[in-house]
Amino acid sequence: MAVSFLAATVVMRVVMQRLIDFSLAGSIPFLNLDDFESLDKLSARIYEMFKDSVLILIVLFFSIGISAVVVGAMQTRFLLSFKPLKFDLKRINPVEGFKRMFSTRSLFELAKSIFKMIIVGYVAYTVIRPKFNSLGLYSDMEVSYSMRFVFHIVYEVMLKCSIALLVLAVVDYFYQRWEFEKSIRMTKQELKEEYREVEGSPEIKRRQREIMARLSRGRMLQQVPQADVVITNPTHIAIALKYDPQEMDAPTVLAKGVDEIAQKIVEIAKQHSIPIVQNPEVARQIYKMTDVGEQIPAGLYRAVAEILAHVYSLR
Repeated sequence: MAVSFLAATVVMRVVMQRLIDFSLAGSIPFLNLDDFESLDKLSARIYEMFKDSVLILIVLFFSIGISAVVVGAMQTRFLLSFKPLKFDLKRINPVEGFKRMFSTRSLFELAKSIFKMIIVGYVAYTVIRPKFNSLGLYSDMEVSYSMRFVFHIVYEVMLKCSIALLVLAVVDYFYQRWEFEKSIRMTKQELKEEYREVEGSPEIKRRQREIMARLSRGRMLQQVPQADVVITNPTHIAIALKYDPQEMDAPTVLAKGVDEIAQKIVEIAKQHSIPIVQNPEVARQIYKMTDVGEQIPAGLYRAVAEILAHVYSLR
């Protein structure tokens, strides 16, 4: 609005003299009309008298429209949307309209508009007040001179008011942008909900991890019957080892666990008559250094070899 008002002021300043001349040129014959003509002929004569003035006014309004479109496009970064043109029954709903009318934002916009009116009114008053006493003298001048003086006063009022509006508009623009960016920020609760939608609920993920761990333990315990020996510590840790010289370079851990899982490994070993050897040091070392499905480190070869030799001798 401020830029459109300023554009109208600048264009009016450029075409002011021609507008006065064309208006006077058309007004004199119009006021001297003394014959009664048909309505069609009268309309044609009036158009012929004021067509130049009308063309200037068209240029004036066209410049206002162009400036409004350009500035609006710059503010929206040339985003074209037909959403505001969609038919929406809520717009004609009196209840919704009443809520919007007395909302906090509407009251704030009302206060802002009143503040703008006060500023513009004060600026216009400071321009007109010094010239107020001389306005009566314009009636004694020729029409062309009095119109020119009036137009100059109007131009000065419009120019200073448009500059004041432009300053207010710049401040308002940055405030609106700050308020918009603040309004689209997410609260902590909204962040949690979005994370839950994207990443999944923490409770569900924890439940999934528990199910995966249980399935993994189940698969691991199913391999215990294939072990050659179970090494314990003596009840807190249990390691199930298998060694096949033709397929393996070193003994491989089939299963391992502590506390309840260790007890389960020992129970399965007893059910399948798998030798159980108590060696706390070796059990702790294998549990810390080796995962299920991996071969034991070279530093434990000798100790495990002695355990396996003992198991083979028992067989």
